[in-house]
Amino acid sequence: MSFRKDAHVMPDFMGNRNILSYFECDTCNALFAKYEDSFANYLGVARTFNQIKGKNKKVPKFKDNKTGLEVSMGAEGLHIKTIQGQDPLIIDAATNSAQLVTTRPSYVPIHLVKLLLKMALCLLDEQEVADYAWARRFVTSEEHDAAAQGMDLLSVMIHSIPGPPVFPAPFAQLYTRSETAPANIPEKVFVLYYANYYFQLALPFSRVDKVRFLAITPPLKTIDIPVFPLLIGETWLADYGPASFKRVDFTSNQKRVGEEHRFSLSFEKMVELPLDPVAPNDASHEAIDVKPG
Repeated sequence: MSFRKDAHVMPDFMGNRNILSYFECDTCNALFAKYEDSFANYLGVARTFNQIKGKNKKVPKFKDNKTGLEVSMGAEGLHIKTIQGQDPLIIDAATNSAQLVTTRPSYVPIHLVKLLLKMALCLLDEQEVADYAWARRFVTSEEHDAAAQGMDLLSVMIHSIPGPPVFPAPFAQLYTRSETAPANIPEKVFVLYYANYYFQLALPFSRVDKVRFLAITPPLKTIDIPVFPLLIGETWLADYGPASFKRVDFTSNQKRVGEEHRFSLSFEKMVELPLDPVAPNDASHEAIDVKPG
């Protein structure tokens, strides 16, 4: 077993350069890299609009091979290029807003759950690790993937916050259940803050939870997972609009290919720019330069 590679607690594509895990071997690091690829692909074009520099310390460029849409970060703002005849960008000039209809790169949903859970396990105190033996096996193998399908406890809560990146560097928090809290609340809940997103996941099947849940009379029927509040002020929401919330089932272990991704944005102004001449056989193009609101 080797430990030669830098292992990041949170992915470096999220802008994490310094928070490393010193107990993650190179074999696990390679496995978790696959999870990171799925997570990045799920975010799709949002990674470019979030303007967070990735592994190569540059804002990643997005290209949709289906429509020819390209989104990149320039010196003065975001550049969106479309092929004439395709309509991936729906603009509402009256409200200075637009919607991009793109195709997500392929990803495996359960990889997102496993990556969030892996980050959460890194934050446990050493004496708590033994309580999450099942969770560790789940993260590092496919042994329990079938049993996890449709499991409500593994659903991911996502807040999307409008405007410029709220969290230019990722950070995470691991919450512990208060002794006075209702008995049907899990012992640990993990929250990741990244760019314009907030991801929340309960840590499943700890030994502490099992003992407490089995002691409930009458038998426990539902597990309550409270939604944690946003760490932003009312002024931000007043300036950029309300945050959206969804609860997503990412427990499928089947690769998603060609999934539609609708991304909403706002801008200060829109300027049409001429492009350099293209070869006669090439499709004509239209370019729109959009500055984030």
